[in-house]
Amino acid sequence: MTRLSMDYEGLVRGLRMPLAPADLGTALLDAVAERYEHQFPDCSLLQFVQSGATYLFDLASAVGAEQEDRTLAAWTITPAPVAKRDVSYQRGFPLPPDPDGTLVDRGHLISHLSGGEFGPNIFRQRRDLNRGWSSQGKRFRALEREAATTPGTFYFGHLLYDDGTAYPNEIETGLLRGETLHVDRFCNRFAG
Repeated sequence: MTRLSMDYEGLVRGLRMPLAPADLGTALLDAVAERYEHQFPDCSLLQFVQSGATYLFDLASAVGAEQEDRTLAAWTITPAPVAKRDVSYQRGFPLPPDPDGTLVDRGHLISHLSGGEFGPNIFRQRRDLNRGWSSQGKRFRALEREAATTPGTFYFGHLLYDDGTAYPNEIETGLLRGETLHVDRFCNRFAG
């Protein structure tokens, strides 16, 4: 199994049972914030809710930090009905080309089928990962589908950065199965 950025199992063990989604979401975002502040001390972290998902965002520009403004994590409870996708907005989202010319997608931290919308929910994502064209892409899409086809599922995403860009190197995503938080980690940047 791939090494994760933090001890998700320990985080869950530290919470009162039965797990309340809001408690788990708060604990996850607090742990992500602590990890990120250690890595990027000059940050300006904000939490907000958009379309039922709670986001953790670094508004670095507010404090003159060197890193770009970027989303760190989000969690939601997957809804039963999902609104139709606004294709015109997504096409208008700026997406500079990858330095090596490789195609990337406008990925969604919380998938559209799990209620995710645009703005802070969109990030640069490897096309083979986003579309399930690689072995890790198949695993990524399976987690997205499982959450989306099971309304009421706790689902989250965590974007991992190792530089000052808003282009995450890796993605951790997961969902709650009973009292177990299942998390997987995926490579998002091309080698080179």
